[in-house]
Amino acid sequence: MKPWIYLAMGVGSLWLQLTVVPFAAVSGVKPNLMLLVVLLIALRWQEPWLFVFAAAGGLALDVFSHGVVGVYGISYFLISLLALYAGRSVYENNLWFTMGAVAGLTLLEGAIALAIFEVLDQATPWWSWLLRRVVPQAVYHGLLAPFLLYGLVRLERALKLTDIIRSRP
Repeated sequence: MKPWIYLAMGVGSLWLQLTVVPFAAVSGVKPNLMLLVVLLIALRWQEPWLFVFAAAGGLALDVFSHGVVGVYGISYFLISLLALYAGRSVYENNLWFTMGAVAGLTLLEGAIALAIFEVLDQATPWWSWLLRRVVPQAVYHGLLAPFLLYGLVRLERALKLTDIIRSRP
């Protein structure tokens, strides 16, 4: 896909994360749309420059969410590299793999972010946050992944169709 489409998806997911997602919380657990978009793009399309998109999206989310700049930026950067590796290593583009990979990578991203918070503040309740926030969010992301993937695939097909129509003589 074209870079401006990724920019629109990043801005759109950030806007939805800040405005709509707080109302989609289930038992206090909110999905992280920016992370979901990064993971699904990495697993499905394996864009080589995705880590730049992930780091920029993470930094934007840092600025607008908790104010500690760099935590999401670094963790999204690292998790996008791992997601690209997972997407390239396992050539199986099925729903179960996507759900499991998204849940596992979300869990790993949460652990990375918590480790960064632990370095910044020794009093971080690491295990409490991991069990109460990160694990439920990983399950939530695994369940949401098929729906968001369906929307991204539809977007990809629609864009390819418009490219085909434009290229006709």
